[in-house]
Amino acid sequence: MRSISHRSLVDRVTEELHRSILNGDIAPGSTVSIVELCKEFDVSHIPVREALRRLESEGVVSLRPGRSAVVASLSKDDLVNIYAMRRLVEGALVLKAVPFIDAQSIADAEAAMDEYRTVEREASRLAEVHHAFHFAFLENALGSADRRVLELLWTSSDRYLHLLLRDIDRGPERTKSRIHEHQTILDLAKAGKVDELRDAWIAHLDSSETALVAALEAREAVKEA
Repeated sequence: MRSISHRSLVDRVTEELHRSILNGDIAPGSTVSIVELCKEFDVSHIPVREALRRLESEGVVSLRPGRSAVVASLSKDDLVNIYAMRRLVEGALVLKAVPFIDAQSIADAEAAMDEYRTVEREASRLAEVHHAFHFAFLENALGSADRRVLELLWTSSDRYLHLLLRDIDRGPERTKSRIHEHQTILDLAKAGKVDELRDAWIAHLDSSETALVAALEAREAVKEA
C-alpha cells in the first residue's frame, strides 16, 4: 500500500490542477506539459500523472502519449449530454429520496437556501452552496454508487458554471427566477409532494442547461466575430 503522505500529495496536486482548470487559469483546449507541472509543483512525475489520470476519469483532461495532456474544450454537445444524464439520474434519485426526507434534511436545505440568496457570484462558493441545497434532500437515500455518479455529473457541470459564470444573465429578474425555482423545490419537499417535486427538480435542471447553453453560444459568437 502507498504511504499516507504519497496519497496526500496526489490529492493536493489533483485539487490544485482542478482549481486551475475550473478557474480558467489553464484554458479549455490547452496542452499541459507533465514536465512543466512537475517543476511548478516541485514534485516528481508520479503524483502529477496520477492526478491527471483522476481528472481524465472525470472528463476534464485527456492524456496524450508521452508527457502531456489536453484540457477538455467547452462543447455544447457535451453540456447537453451532461444535463440529459442529470435529468435521468437525479429524477430517479428524487423519487427514491422523498421517503427519507426528514426534519434535518429540511433544516439543512433551508440553511443552504438562506446562504444561496445572498452568496456573491464567486463560482466555487456558489457551486458549494448550490450542491448543499440539493444534497440535503438526496443524502439519506444515496448508496455509494449513487453518490459517485452524482458527484461525477455535478463535477462535470461545475466546469461549465465556473467558466461561463460571467457570461450568464445576471439581471434581477433572472436572479429572482433562480431563487423561486429553489424555493419551489423546498416547499414541495416539505409538503411531500413526490411527483411535483420531481417535476420541479427537472424544470430547474432545464433552466440551468438553457442558461449555460446561451452563455456558451454567446461566448462562441464573440470568438467568431
